[in-house]
Amino acid sequence: MTSDKFLSRVRAWRRQRFGVPPADQSAREMAAWFGTPLGQAMLAAEKLTLEGALQDLFGYHLLQIGVDPALDMTGSSRITHRVTIAFRDAGAGSLSSLIADPRQLPLPSGSVDLVVLHHALDFSPTPHQLLREAQRVLIPRGCLVVVGFNPWSGFGLTRHVARLFSRHALWRHQPLRLGRLLDWLQLLDLEPDRVQRGFYRPAVQHPGALRRLQWCDQWGKRLHLPGGAFYQVLACKELGGAVPVKPAWERRPSSLPGLGAQPMRKDQKY
Repeated sequence: MTSDKFLSRVRAWRRQRFGVPPADQSAREMAAWFGTPLGQAMLAAEKLTLEGALQDLFGYHLLQIGVDPALDMTGSSRITHRVTIAFRDAGAGSLSSLIADPRQLPLPSGSVDLVVLHHALDFSPTPHQLLREAQRVLIPRGCLVVVGFNPWSGFGLTRHVARLFSRHALWRHQPLRLGRLLDWLQLLDLEPDRVQRGFYRPAVQHPGALRRLQWCDQWGKRLHLPGGAFYQVLACKELGGAVPVKPAWERRPSSLPGLGAQPMRKDQKY
């Protein structure tokens, strides 16, 4: 066996063992994990952080792309038309479901006012393509909210050890560094406006311990510590291209006489 074949087999084994699971498996296992005491506590912290951002954003259409399509993270939004992306029918829920691949959205460009990515980049095999699609469907000056796991946190560092012993989707996600995400956003003409972090408690499953450790979240937010288990980024789509300015002789004359001189057209005689 040549060295190239050996390396390709090692890469294939590594992707199969540690890579992001298929979308259905990720959705099923993460939905079960969000029902645990630790998952419920983190979900409550994420919703509280999202609530502060969504209440100030307005529009007509909201698109949510998340690891669990049945999970509604946008209940605090004032936008009435809210749709979630799913690979299959997620059943009855508070959000309308659109069966589609989030990397190839069946939506026209510039048609959505607000896009919320809830751990979608963490569980996507091609996060840059997913982010590019979210940018494409946004209207000019539309907003994008990204919620992702922070790899430089106690929770993120636990992943490196836990995935050696477990194949659960939670430990096989591929989190993006905040710095890399901000670079990608700027390359896509998405201007970061606000960055927040949350959930500073250790990754324990005991409900009583989680309640007693709430002071970690309070001090972490107060001191703006970088070690939160998740981050939230709010970015706005910049206007691309310059607005053409017509020459003075091509402008229409003013309809109100007596308010200054009117521009002369090219075909107008003295």
